[in-house]
Amino acid sequence: MLMDTIQIVASDHPITSVMILKSSKAEISRSFNVSLKEGRNKVTIKKLPRTIDVQSVRLSILNSDGAPSENTHLSGTVCSVSDAPSYDPSKSKLYALEIERSGLLSEKKLLDMQAEVMVTYARTWAGERTGIKDIDTFLDAFRNKGRKSIEAAMKIEEQMAELDSQIQEERRKNTLVKGSINTELGIVIVADNDTQIQLNLTYLVNNTKWTPTYELHVVTGEDGKPSSNVSLHYHASIKQATGEDWTDASLMLSTATADVIVRSIPTLEPVKICGPAPPSVTTVPGPATTQPDRSRPPRRNRSPSPSHNHSPSPPSHNRSPTPRRVRTLSPLADRSYYVRPSSPIQAPTMIIRHPSPQSPPQTVIIPSSTYPDSSSFIVAPDLQSLQETPPDDVLVLSDDEDTLHEGENAQDRTTDIPTKLATQTPMTLTYAVRGKVDISSDGKNHTVTIAILTFKADIEYISIPRVDPRVFLQYKVKNDSAYRLLPGPVSVILDNNYVSRTKFTDLNRNDTFTFTLGDDPSITISYECLTRIAKEGTHKFAEAIDITTYATTVTAQNTHPFAVENLIIRDAVPMSGSDERFKVLLRKPEELVGAKEGEFVEVKDSSDAGVEESNLLVKWEKEQDGLYEYKWKIDANDTVKLETVFDVKAPSDITYLFSNFGIHSKA
Repeated sequence: MLMDTIQIVASDHPITSVMILKSSKAEISRSFNVSLKEGRNKVTIKKLPRTIDVQSVRLSILNSDGAPSENTHLSGTVCSVSDAPSYDPSKSKLYALEIERSGLLSEKKLLDMQAEVMVTYARTWAGERTGIKDIDTFLDAFRNKGRKSIEAAMKIEEQMAELDSQIQEERRKNTLVKGSINTELGIVIVADNDTQIQLNLTYLVNNTKWTPTYELHVVTGEDGKPSSNVSLHYHASIKQATGEDWTDASLMLSTATADVIVRSIPTLEPVKICGPAPPSVTTVPGPATTQPDRSRPPRRNRSPSPSHNHSPSPPSHNRSPTPRRVRTLSPLADRSYYVRPSSPIQAPTMIIRHPSPQSPPQTVIIPSSTYPDSSSFIVAPDLQSLQETPPDDVLVLSDDEDTLHEGENAQDRTTDIPTKLATQTPMTLTYAVRGKVDISSDGKNHTVTIAILTFKADIEYISIPRVDPRVFLQYKVKNDSAYRLLPGPVSVILDNNYVSRTKFTDLNRNDTFTFTLGDDPSITISYECLTRIAKEGTHKFAEAIDITTYATTVTAQNTHPFAVENLIIRDAVPMSGSDERFKVLLRKPEELVGAKEGEFVEVKDSSDAGVEESNLLVKWEKEQDGLYEYKWKIDANDTVKLETVFDVKAPSDITYLFSNFGIHSKA
């Protein structure tokens, strides 16, 4: 029995759905209605993208009612790149347009020839043999024919101009198309009888990418007061260069990956303790390597200088110098770090000790191949960082990556709000975009809207006058939506005007994020610091001590027609650190002396500064660094002052200064 052959051009059938993954891949679903004959049928699907993953091809056969077919079965499939030239539908359309233009041009030439024949014939007439009546009749016919010829020529020229415009547009599109479609899929289906089936095809393609992008929209009222309602427009920037256009397709965006590397549970190897390798080495031919010299124990160099070592040793280029241990006075002072010498010979192992006060020192030996060649300090990494991590899943499709989220055309943006925002599982998060999308294989950015979320924000006016006297308007927003916000760039829009740009980290549910709307010129801040020096211990048996009193005053003026609820002023009190010659005593506000870090306390003695007692609060932001902040409410068109007073005790013969404070002790 002969095998029935069926040819299908994939580009002639629309794509059913697209799911873009976070691994530069996309899952494409197609559907074909096929009429099968009884027996063996060979179905060839042509013009599939070259970027297809041939191992990902999946097929299913359904009846016309959508139920699985029971009287057909797959006998075999072959997916391979065709030897024929790559099919480009845009070139076929361009060829058809050029053929149509050629026909119009020939028709215009025919009209020109017709007009020339009429003129030639008219010149052959002789006046002595033709009556005036015949001449009038001929001229009327000549005029009518000429008018019709001119109208037909003008119409042809208009059609040719339209075709020229279409040809130019097709040529422009042809230069934008990325990728090729020259893959064929051969399928053998055995049918028990003549039947109509629906053949569903699913496959993965490369050269795709989607990135979350956001717009935060804030509005102000008629009095200029910013609203606490924040609208978050959740977008996705999509680019693809698969070779086939996604026209009128359903779109889903997933955080899942489709790695070709099979992941498995790692194997736990036994851990053994071994001592450091002796410093002596021997030289072997070929690449420089090190070998322990077991003929004698290593000698300990008691001198810090290499010139005091009198024991014989091989030349310096034939042995690896002993690592030099360096200690740091940072909070990590209980660790020892080693410097790898800048030598062309790399040591086979690196020894890093982590002493603990409760246990004897332990030695961890890490292969030197873990680290790149460098002469800088090397610190033992976290063990998790030594595990193999997958490569970056971002595939750069074009050279304009810096403009990924800029200059997006309005026609590429879909603003439909999906009925269901996302489907979340413990492993992945999938967004469904409402409606259909059209995304060309041009490697350019196309933006679609995933959802529009509304949040309630806490508004704060923050100033650090010792650094910058401006007051910044900051929004603090809690993600009380049901879904996670993925990392991505954020554009801040105030009253439909672009304000600033920030970036989201991975925000889970109930996480908090902040963004700034810039500075508010309607609130002015001034900062001044006054000093007064007193003497202590002036008799001859006591050390002369200077007590310098510093009084910093912050003046805030609100010119808004509305009250500012949360005005925060941040400052710092100098800390003496480990130098016992200097003492710092905080005098005002007194409530801050015994306050717990992170908890606001009420400042009671504030009436002299023009602040109501129930308004002014203060807290330690980071007590060990002396960082604190005031928080209070300023009424409309009101002015308040805040004062902080502290003393610094220091020997009279020492001139000190404050780091990052902008003032010195005395002249």
